[in-house]
Amino acid sequence: MRSKSSRIVALDVARGIAILGTLATNIWIFAYSAASGSSPTMEALLKDPDFSMAGEITRGGGAEAVINAVLHLVTDGKFLGLLTIMFGIGLEIQRQSAVRKERRWPGGYYWRAALLATEGLLNYIFVFEFDVLMGYGLTALAVAPIIARSERVQKVFMWAAIVVHVAVIALIDVSLHLFQSSASEDEVAAASESMQLYDSTGSYWAMVHTRVTHFVDGRFEIPILIMMGLGMFTLGARLYRAGLFAPDRGDLRRKVLIFGLGVGLPVDWGLRLFATSTAATSTRYITSAIVAFGILALIAEYYVRRGNELGAVGKALTSVGRMALTCYILQNLISSVLFYDFGLGLARRTLGPGQIYWVMGIYLLICAFLVGFSMLWLRRFKRGPVEIAMHRLYR
Repeated sequence: MRSKSSRIVALDVARGIAILGTLATNIWIFAYSAASGSSPTMEALLKDPDFSMAGEITRGGGAEAVINAVLHLVTDGKFLGLLTIMFGIGLEIQRQSAVRKERRWPGGYYWRAALLATEGLLNYIFVFEFDVLMGYGLTALAVAPIIARSERVQKVFMWAAIVVHVAVIALIDVSLHLFQSSASEDEVAAASESMQLYDSTGSYWAMVHTRVTHFVDGRFEIPILIMMGLGMFTLGARLYRAGLFAPDRGDLRRKVLIFGLGVGLPVDWGLRLFATSTAATSTRYITSAIVAFGILALIAEYYVRRGNELGAVGKALTSVGRMALTCYILQNLISSVLFYDFGLGLARRTLGPGQIYWVMGIYLLICAFLVGFSMLWLRRFKRGPVEIAMHRLYR
């Protein structure tokens, strides 16, 4: 039976998966804060240019090494990529809405994008140093006028952005590998220390002060997100316009699935397992982005086959998806209070053998809370609290 709603439920489900998946990556940043924010894998990546997760497992890393490898393969970069695509699709949805209402485009959307960038700036300062909203807002400012141009202009812009992004990321990986191969232990240790933003997580206001005074260091990922976003926003918008979620475009979904999961996934996993250190940046910002398109096509195909109908799991995910901004900020607030020393200090309390199991359990509890909160909130309101505030500011 087909849903009576004209809303494409796969979009909300994909946003929900992206938000909860992003937490699956970010929660380890909070969990390792007691160890200066560096995971064992990150330490190995910095110190050993030839480090590989496959080698770590075969050397007898035990169950935790296997679980860590699986989590790395499944989560790292994939949901960041999916979230990036969803923002690009959201941009195209806004453009189509403006066209239907005969409004000038980009017109007022510049204000919406500026609000998103400002929200990201506030999120960075007061909540989490790895915020992505600021980068998405700035990217939207650049892409908004492009998606109103001809198909040819869009295609040229998209491919130019993709080529530049791939070239820069490859150059970063090569440079890092050369540095690791030639640098002394002291130089590597100094580089590792320079990447750590905090000396302590015991004071919330001290952490806020650090984010402000080390703004450039704290926002080092933003230029990469913008480069990646220029191409992915445009491609996501083009795929949506081409009918990726339309019932009669199974051919398009099949092509994206083959490219994303049939080609991208083996390449991504192969590099992560056997060239973990050498291709660390490329796997996070290139191959994971390719896989993310495959994941989106898989979600789209699943709900086309279900006739746009949600099941129990879909309803839970779509609630989070409809409150994506709220849940993104809330999950980082909750993680800060739980793990940092100014809160419950669970990072320090769970440090040591078995930490991975504690963190996974806490992750599931946070997800359950976000799902429950979203479902209850949406029974009374059409939008999440942050979405309501953004909507009123936009209007």
